[in-house]
Amino acid sequence: MDTHSNTVSSIDEENKSEMVGGNCYLGRCERKMLETNLDSLPDDILFFNILTRLPAQDIYNAPRVVCRKWYQMIHTHNFVYAHLHHSPCELLIQSFSDYTVTFMGMTRGQIEISKFSFNSSYRIWSSCNGLVLEPNFGDNYDLSITNLVTKQHFVLPPFFARTQHPNSLSAIAYAAATTQYKVVRTCYLEIGNPCSRKFCAVLTVGVDNSWRLVDTQHLSLTTAEHFSSCPLVTGGFVHWARGGSYVLTLDVETEIITQIPVPQCNCERFGNAYCYYYFSAISYLSLLTARSNFKWDVWEMKPETREWTKLPGIDLEDQKYAFIQLCYKHDSSFKFDGGSFGCLLHPAGWLKYREVLVFIVFKRVGVSTYDQSRLRIAYNFQTQAIYLFELETNGYPYLVHRNSLLWLDGC
Repeated sequence: MDTHSNTVSSIDEENKSEMVGGNCYLGRCERKMLETNLDSLPDDILFFNILTRLPAQDIYNAPRVVCRKWYQMIHTHNFVYAHLHHSPCELLIQSFSDYTVTFMGMTRGQIEISKFSFNSSYRIWSSCNGLVLEPNFGDNYDLSITNLVTKQHFVLPPFFARTQHPNSLSAIAYAAATTQYKVVRTCYLEIGNPCSRKFCAVLTVGVDNSWRLVDTQHLSLTTAEHFSSCPLVTGGFVHWARGGSYVLTLDVETEIITQIPVPQCNCERFGNAYCYYYFSAISYLSLLTARSNFKWDVWEMKPETREWTKLPGIDLEDQKYAFIQLCYKHDSSFKFDGGSFGCLLHPAGWLKYREVLVFIVFKRVGVSTYDQSRLRIAYNFQTQAIYLFELETNGYPYLVHRNSLLWLDGC
């Protein structure tokens, strides 16, 4: 096995004008395209083989539109959704300190990390089809929806009672049957009492002028504590998961919350790492349970059926020497101490589901204490390739995101 780290491309979104993964950017190819008689090309070639495969930010931020035909095309409903279909999923990583946004994606087997020119003073809570949910700039008590590429911004109606203390954990999801977006947020109904019963409220974007409560009477007070966890979105479902007992799942179409048991797992805790790791995997809810510092069981839940399926586990015990040696080359404080390893891996999210998983590397600072380092590892389970790179020490949970030109009909 190759223990050396693979090349990780770093791209500055503001100065990008090169070929990356076979994608031809407009700034580089503009002269050549002008020399082409575009009107002689069939629309389907322009539509599907060229424009829908360009990154959204390169289409929208091109220095000038190549021709009127293209300009009209990229603003049609059909093009926007065709482009969304081709847009790859990435991990959106936001800094604790200054809220800067970094994207991590894969192009032809190589990892690309790019800074995104989006200025925000608040945390991004959720992402769906290129639309992100964040506090409103004018009043961070309320929420707004933003497209990171087009910079379009829509402020949601105020929460139904300004005197109530809302939980800032919120999510946006897409109801496919009705083609509507819905925003979900949890709240306390007793002012200043974090131990009071937690509730869930929902709003249909562009339709509702006020929030409405979702029925939670069938949930016990203890069960409703799940609303304090960070929500995860998979398709038309929002999940709240904490620990290994059960998951709360909201179907945004029916607005019904279901309590779904979690499979019994032989899970152990190591240092200050967690036992259970829940991730969004587009259509599935992914669960990893720790068996050791380098070994996890893997489950997935299909929300439509509420069934859990056990997948092949992750066992990196044989590769742990390669990991520690790779970390030591980048940071000599990672070392062997008394025959034990100076690091552990904390799963952070799927870069490519069932194939490439990103880990945060924790460095041991005491007998059983670990601190988060700047190192991140992406491991390809098919090729056994190890990608090592650095990011800011602290960041919010990684969000699955795809850049798009989408906007809200009627908003």
